[in-house]
Amino acid sequence: MNAHPFLRLSKAALLTAVLWVSATAQSTNSTPSQNSITTRKIQANDIIAIRVVGETDLSMERRIGQDGSITYPYLEELKVAGKTPTEVERMIRDGLKEGVLVNPQVTVDFKEYVKEFVNVTGMVNNPGRIELPVDRRLDLMDVLSLAKDLSPKADKDMIILTRQGQPSKPYKYKDLQNNTDPEKRIYVEPGDQINVKERIF
Repeated sequence: MNAHPFLRLSKAALLTAVLWVSATAQSTNSTPSQNSITTRKIQANDIIAIRVVGETDLSMERRIGQDGSITYPYLEELKVAGKTPTEVERMIRDGLKEGVLVNPQVTVDFKEYVKEFVNVTGMVNNPGRIELPVDRRLDLMDVLSLAKDLSPKADKDMIILTRQGQPSKPYKYKDLQNNTDPEKRIYVEPGDQINVKERIF
């Protein structure tokens, strides 16, 4: 028994829609600044792009002031420094729901951001500043890899991490290498100093 022509058309239309959605999702996920994968927090002098679907007057770019705030229509001043783009989306969406829009669709992304670094010194093959990416966190092994790994003179048991306001901590290369649990990795923060000591023969 042959299927009804309308049913065949519906199935074809459904398949086309599924393929289109899949392609769209893949294209979206390939965007480096997609805020769904952004863990970096907003700070002074960053520029964020705010988009409200169907509302051109509420879609704009804002530079973060030195006090960590921006101005925004209807909501006046918003303190956004120290928050992720997703958290700011929620702030704006909740604010606009209060008598402005019924169901606002808000996205917030980084337009420009202040670059952040850690500094690697000592017995690595390429010492210097390592820029931190906006879309993911780096751990100590990532940073050492970007510094072209340890030099032959390195003391693999004396990788020293110094963070502002905290005492320095030594780490062993083997322990860092064998740690495959993302929850237990040693993630770096902006301004961290990593020093690899020289091996004493």
